[in-house]
Amino acid sequence: MKLIVVLVALGVPLAAYLAYRSWQQEQKRKELLLQWATSNGWTFTEEDDSWCGRWNGAPFGLGDHRRARDVIAGAAGTRTFVAFDYSYQTHSSDGKGNTTTTTHRYVVTAVRMPTALPDLQVTPESVFSRIGHVLGMSDIELESEDFNRRFRVHGPDPKFASDVLSPRTMQALLGCGDVSWRINGTDIIGWYDGKLDPTGVQSTMATLGTVIDGVPSFVWHDHGLDPTTAQGEHA
Repeated sequence: MKLIVVLVALGVPLAAYLAYRSWQQEQKRKELLLQWATSNGWTFTEEDDSWCGRWNGAPFGLGDHRRARDVIAGAAGTRTFVAFDYSYQTHSSDGKGNTTTTTHRYVVTAVRMPTALPDLQVTPESVFSRIGHVLGMSDIELESEDFNRRFRVHGPDPKFASDVLSPRTMQALLGCGDVSWRINGTDIIGWYDGKLDPTGVQSTMATLGTVIDGVPSFVWHDHGLDPTTAQGEHA
């Protein structure tokens, strides 16, 4: 009994200390993000939940208590973008009245495209790679077996997917990280597990830029845009 009392007495201060250290580290991370944003002429907002309902499909529209924090927005070169920490919660029960809450955290980066394009989603092999069916998008096989093994492609239009994911673009994406991305209207959105940091955002933007740069001129033209203005331009 005395041992339990001692452990509890020691545990409370230790828990408080660990919580304080975690808070300190989080504040330091936010300060670094603010400095990064300010030095590039971007805006930094600690929380703006309006981004939680902007797009359809994973990781959006799942769970509850959806939040968008550490929102950085601005222009990188000629493209406008936004990046933020996105989280939501899910709940499970063990059948005995005990409920467990899980918080899911992602880094989301979205780049504005010159015009709206049809939906297209590419995800590494994972649980989310199967969510395309929920969105009414079929699983598409492309010419590259290496790409098909590493990624799953979902979209309502196989020809559009094949046009955008040309052999050259697929080869370039195989050299990028395993970021999930989706074309959704005028935006292309990338997301991955974790917390926002400059390196991750820059890597995701490079991946999204690879996709945009690889869109053939006739695809832009077919969707109402002068192809001579498509490359490198933002809406």
